[in-house]
Amino acid sequence: MAGAARTAAPEKTHMVEGAQLLVVRHGQTDWLIAPAHRFAGRLPGISLNAQGRAEAEAVGRRLGPAPPDRIVASPLERTRETAELIARHVERAVAFDDRLIETGLGPWEGMAITEVRERYPEAWTAWRATPTTVPLAGLEAVEAIAHRMAECAREYLAHGGNTVLVSHQDPILALVCRLLDIRLDAMRRMDIATGSLTIFEVARGRPVLVMLNSPTPRGVTGEVTLGTR
Repeated sequence: MAGAARTAAPEKTHMVEGAQLLVVRHGQTDWLIAPAHRFAGRLPGISLNAQGRAEAEAVGRRLGPAPPDRIVASPLERTRETAELIARHVERAVAFDDRLIETGLGPWEGMAITEVRERYPEAWTAWRATPTTVPLAGLEAVEAIAHRMAECAREYLAHGGNTVLVSHQDPILALVCRLLDIRLDAMRRMDIATGSLTIFEVARGRPVLVMLNSPTPRGVTGEVTLGTR
């Protein structure tokens, strides 16, 4: 994304034992709910609503007792705001990485979901069931999403410590599949809710899924503790 700052990538490629990824989906926006219910994609100017801000604040309180070493976010407004609200609770600066950005949605960007279903029934059905097979020019391939997300994740796992990555639903789903070495179409058998937390920890040289799509109730304050594997 033009003009977005990208944090310097760690030089090491070997993932550090015990390193953690705390992957957060941005908070809710008005585009995700009725009456709008639209594909935001990479459009600028789409910010968190009141619930989305509360979700981000809740994640920050949850992580506060054990602050991460770094916070890295997609450069779009909704992820930027989420990361900055989290950062207030953990006293960390926020860096941005284009590899965490939302899926490039091509002609669907900005369209209502109902319109997409009506105008692109074949592509929509494939997108919801087997996203690796979508017959739509301009839509970012799921393989490309998984590649950029996993590349980013592995670099920060190589840096060691705990890294918060703030991204978007389908990129996070593609990342989960890729880090677990499962087929990408399996992403449609999982969910990543707004403001949720998904955690990976490096154990015996590979990323292990510790927590998936964990919601953070408002008012929760508590250290995220990972066991030794």
